[in-house]
Amino acid sequence: MVKIIATIVAVAAAGGLLLYSSISDAEYYKFTHEVVKNPGPWEGKSLRVHGYVEPGSIEEVIVGQKTQRVFYLESNGARLKVTNEGPKPDTFRDESEVVAKGKLVRVNNELVFQATELMAKCPSKYEENQRTKDSLPATASAL
Repeated sequence: MVKIIATIVAVAAAGGLLLYSSISDAEYYKFTHEVVKNPGPWEGKSLRVHGYVEPGSIEEVIVGQKTQRVFYLESNGARLKVTNEGPKPDTFRDESEVVAKGKLVRVNNELVFQATELMAKCPSKYEENQRTKDSLPATASAL
């Protein structure tokens, strides 16, 4: 009987530890306007923020061997300052759709998203490819 109770306690403890570790490592996905509207719950947490690069907002400088950039993500009229260093996606440019992975912090009382990774797509590139494909004869597009 003691072995059964010990086994149940051990399994419950392991399950609780697994649940706790998965919750503490959770990563959230939010749109820029959602984060800007209510930043409190997201500060300091691992987060992915989705928005569009504000035209003319990208500033890049090379410090040492690394490129550092600052830009603004926007969605539904809200804008969020983003910092990032290192390589960037080929499709990263003004108005590109971006998902930035990192943490939301306050720097000098300003809300800043410190991105460790950027994922971008350029809709016009894909729309152009689709238009080209649609204009091909049926036999050519099937190839």
